[in-house]
Amino acid sequence: MQDKPQIKGYKLQEAPYAIQIELCEGCNLRCGFCGLQGIRSKEEQGRNYKFMTKETLMNIMWGIVAAKWNPRIEFAMHGEPTMHPDYIEMIKLARGIAPFYQLMMTSNGGGLLRKPGPVANISALFEAGLNVLALDDYIGVGYVPKIRNALADEFVEAFIYAYPADKRGNPHQRRKITDRILVFLEDVTVTSKGTHSVLTNHAGCGSPALKAPLQERCAKPFRELSVRWDGNIALCCNDWRGYYKCGNVNETQIDDIWNGPEFCAGREVLYAGNRRDIQVCSRCDYKTYRNGLLPDKFGKTELPIPDSQTMADIARATVGMP
Repeated sequence: MQDKPQIKGYKLQEAPYAIQIELCEGCNLRCGFCGLQGIRSKEEQGRNYKFMTKETLMNIMWGIVAAKWNPRIEFAMHGEPTMHPDYIEMIKLARGIAPFYQLMMTSNGGGLLRKPGPVANISALFEAGLNVLALDDYIGVGYVPKIRNALADEFVEAFIYAYPADKRGNPHQRRKITDRILVFLEDVTVTSKGTHSVLTNHAGCGSPALKAPLQERCAKPFRELSVRWDGNIALCCNDWRGYYKCGNVNETQIDDIWNGPEFCAGREVLYAGNRRDIQVCSRCDYKTYRNGLLPDKFGKTELPIPDSQTMADIARATVGMP
């Protein structure tokens, strides 16, 4: 009789600071810098959307509550959230399960222009429980100017800021759950300031992949968790193709995925040697900050050197990656 395989005892990671939820994969725009071009053909843009179900969102939200985490929750990722046919109801569902969490949405504003109109839709989002609505004002698109014009004639109950001109509008700042903040973000392709101002290659899905890995750590898998429309979780939101598979919230509790062997093995390798030796990460040019404060928020502990079990767990997580 064979012995059962040994399961490595990885160091548990403290709760994520932020959780991203993908209501929709697919977008009504075709931005040249976006990683969607790496996972969809031009013909698929503007159609063939993939939408998160209410059941998947419930599994995410109940999992967060059960884990007793306190993250900032953002509806964004690999598509335009307002293209979801029930995006307002999805926010209402999330708020009903998690009444004390900060909810944020990042949008290009396209879906908000549908009937009954932008002011009514924005007001409905805030009534549903959204705290922060950040609108990307892409030059030449025209969605946000239309929303601004509508707001000149109609009232919306929210504080309105232009960011980064007004630092009070920082969309990633922690807010009270009673806050209603509407932020107009300067076009990411022209701005050089603020928390949204850095364009990256999305691990080679947006612009060309790096030929050699960055010689520095990445903090994303230590601080952020991202859930795709179908419940799948990769090591990082920049892995647009989902090559590094950590689990699915419809099959496994979200906190068990966060501290599962796939996530933990990835952290060990990204922590060791101050370089990015995971294949999908080696392609990525995203730079994180305060990398010295890893793996915990005080930077006072260390992770062990990756061993054969670490590499076996990464190999299992990346099966099928070309």
